Amino acid sequence: MKGIVNIHRSEYGAEPEIVVEVPQVTTLLGAFSEFCSGYALMSTNTQGLRVALTRRSDTQVHIFNSTRKEKRRFQLAAIKARKEDRWCTPVKSLCQMLLSSELPVPGFDLTIKGQSAIADPPAITAAVTAGLLAALNELMGYGLGPNNMVRLAYNSNRYSDVYRSRLRDLITIFSSEPGKMLRFDLESYDYSFFQYPFVSGSGIGSWFVDCSLPAEELAEEVAIFRSEARKAFAALKESMPKGTRLRTVTRKEIIENRALSEEWKRIIIFVLEDSAAAEKGYAALLNQDAGALGRILSAEQSNLSNLAGLTSPEVDWLVKRATEATGVDGMTEISVGITGTLVTLVDAGCEKQYSEKLAEYERIFGFKPVMREYTPSGSIRIIPEDEYPLI
Repeated sequence: MKGIVNIHRSEYGAEPEIVVEVPQVTTLLGAFSEFCSGYALMSTNTQGLRVALTRRSDTQVHIFNSTRKEKRRFQLAAIKARKEDRWCTPVKSLCQMLLSSELPVPGFDLTIKGQSAIADPPAITAAVTAGLLAALNELMGYGLGPNNMVRLAYNSNRYSDVYRSRLRDLITIFSSEPGKMLRFDLESYDYSFFQYPFVSGSGIGSWFVDCSLPAEELAEEVAIFRSEARKAFAALKESMPKGTRLRTVTRKEIIENRALSEEWKRIIIFVLEDSAAAEKGYAALLNQDAGALGRILSAEQSNLSNLAGLTSPEVDWLVKRATEATGVDGMTEISVGITGTLVTLVDAGCEKQYSEKLAEYERIFGFKPVMREYTPSGSIRIIPEDEYPLI
């Protein structure tokens, strides 16, 4: 498979002036907790997105999404939002933000490649705006530090609707440290770092299982759920005394609330459980307690299925096989911007037994799954030219 440098050369007949690596944001627990201003456990991993850019001599912008095999173009002097923009929306939004901030934006040829190029709207927006902003900051000498880049990238949301990034995703992209997770309090947006214990050599490993399911169809289900969650929590807030901290509302209060439909009650309970799971998971990680974390992950998966309805036969099959395998402590579907990615804790030496089940999965469902080790990676970085032959 061609690397991004060769793809950029082939597409534009020019060398990239800069290549940026944007890590993929991983939400281990608390993926939906922003609706109750709750808690979340975040990190990055090495999949993500790569961005290659060459400046042009005119004011046109050409973008090639090599993962989707799709192209877009527009004029900087006449940026207009169009329904068909889709994944190109973040590029237009960021250019508008920079121009309105009186920062110079040249015409440019842009190539993007990686899992985040086919992610859900919030994830692709965070990845593309972060990568493009880091590239322009370096080439144009804006002199922006990480905090200012987070601010500008997030402010570009005002130019879009569906394609809006999450602040916590941007902070994670620009702030992550290798081997560490971030624990977010989404009420204050305070965050802290802590070491992730379940890596190679610890006796218990963490593994991603990518189900390779059709991304767009599943992402649409998540988008619908998020839309309903917004309505549900708006109704909850309206029905509670002024100043109520939504993350502290009890299950009993929700069940007895006559202003809420049964569907909204299930959604609210799920979100509150999701936030609580992040805090319980944080304690388990600090104590290096794989058994406790495994139980929390398994409970999260049960809630995803029974309360949120965000599962599929393929995911259910993989989870059931995990419960049957020796040395698997727990498994759940997690948020990396691509629906259908699971994380599992596996005792050292037991990985092969579970990986053998994946061949059976492919035979039954027709999708080729990928199992890869999960280790929290670092923040966004500019790739030096001596690494180009490797990417």
